[in-house]
Amino acid sequence: MTPRQSRLLAALAATSLLLAACSRGPEEGEEVDTTDGGTATTSADAGAAPTTTAETETTEASEDTAVETTTADTEGGETTEGGGGGGAEWTVSTDDCIDPDLANSPIEGTVSIGSSMPLSGGVAATAFGPVAEGFRAYIEYANEQGLLPEHEVSLNIGDDQYDAAQTPNVVNGLLDSGVNLFSGIIGTPNNDAVRAVLNEECVPQILALTGSPAWGEVADYPWTTGGLIPYNIEAEAYAQHIAEQFPDGATAALFTVANEFGEVYRTAFEAAAEEAGIEIVDAQTIEAADSAPPSAQLNSIAGNQPDVIMAVPLGAQCPTFMSELANAKAVQSGWDPQVYITNTCASPLILAVAGEAANGLITSASAGLQDVTNPEVAAADPDVQAYIDYMTNRGNADILSTATAGWNIGEVTVEILRQAAESPDGLTQASIINASRNFDYHPLLTREGVDYKMAGEEDAFYAEDIQIVQYDAATGFFTDIGDLITSFRSS
Repeated sequence: MTPRQSRLLAALAATSLLLAACSRGPEEGEEVDTTDGGTATTSADAGAAPTTTAETETTEASEDTAVETTTADTEGGETTEGGGGGGAEWTVSTDDCIDPDLANSPIEGTVSIGSSMPLSGGVAATAFGPVAEGFRAYIEYANEQGLLPEHEVSLNIGDDQYDAAQTPNVVNGLLDSGVNLFSGIIGTPNNDAVRAVLNEECVPQILALTGSPAWGEVADYPWTTGGLIPYNIEAEAYAQHIAEQFPDGATAALFTVANEFGEVYRTAFEAAAEEAGIEIVDAQTIEAADSAPPSAQLNSIAGNQPDVIMAVPLGAQCPTFMSELANAKAVQSGWDPQVYITNTCASPLILAVAGEAANGLITSASAGLQDVTNPEVAAADPDVQAYIDYMTNRGNADILSTATAGWNIGEVTVEILRQAAESPDGLTQASIINASRNFDYHPLLTREGVDYKMAGEEDAFYAEDIQIVQYDAATGFFTDIGDLITSFRSS
């Protein structure tokens, strides 16, 4: 057994014990089966099995310039002069890597990206399958267009069934197959289950598909970055919007899932509500694995008749919550609260299940992405139309909206690789995380004004701008409310 395998098996055992002790369920989806998952290599067709490899001919990269000079050290990295725009930049330290030479060795030929997502096992696979397909589609597109000169890009997605106890085995297999980095792993517990090992191995773990504030712990985990707006920022933005809508004060009720995901929202919203003069009159929870209608919780909330409800259910609980709320409103004549719901529920597929019960819901645009299914958006933005055309030609017209998250992760990943390849060090595992943490880019499908920025420990999150949106059940589209909120930016 190799040292890498020993460490990963130890992490798996620790994660299993933690999950058993805390009875922690899946975070952003339904409870799924926990049968063994694995990886395979297949084509990128829709519905394909876990792994994709795409190739293309490439052209020469631009010539390297500038040499960086270390000026200050931090616990997880260093600040350097030069590179980028000539200002101070953060760089990772490889001194404590298990294999520093590997972390700094040039990556030649094919760049192998690994990920772990729920590709089977029930509701989670149905919900997140389009994300995997969007990721595959962009990698295929990038290779066709030669977007990473002198390199081909392969994508290998392992199936962990949204079960954090399986993620270490998936990651272990991908490490042994020679992946150079991980991107787009779905789920907070899943990313957390492998974060320590990947940081010990000095393997980039970028763009975790979760909004946990934990991904901002740069000094302790310099090789891990998040890819979504932090959940606490989202909750604070809702409180801010409520205060604007109710300048004389408002009453609010909380409905949150009883796990870390819901706890982050609840804690952040409570603090922001107190500051904004919003009185919380009820707080109800639901277990992560509970699929029953939350009748008792909604009856309690209805009895208090709050002006607004802040709701943080999971997966299939989202439409169930909306339907049960409609029942409660029917009983409480004249009570029509404004409902704010986590953007993890803001999928047209999920909201369509709720039908009219979802009409008028207020949420936010996940990662600043546009509603690509809205014809007006496509007509106004050539990049959106190009995405629609490409996905339609691949046979993916039915998943256009939900696949945007995967396409976006793919695009940002390739751009990070491109910038790393153009750095003075060329493309290495260390330069990949350096490029990731010194980043300024406007992805194709994001709203105007939304730029993904990161600056070492000063700004540890790409996406911090919030666009509040409201759902129209009749059209199935989201309408922007107010201007883009930029006050949460770190830089």
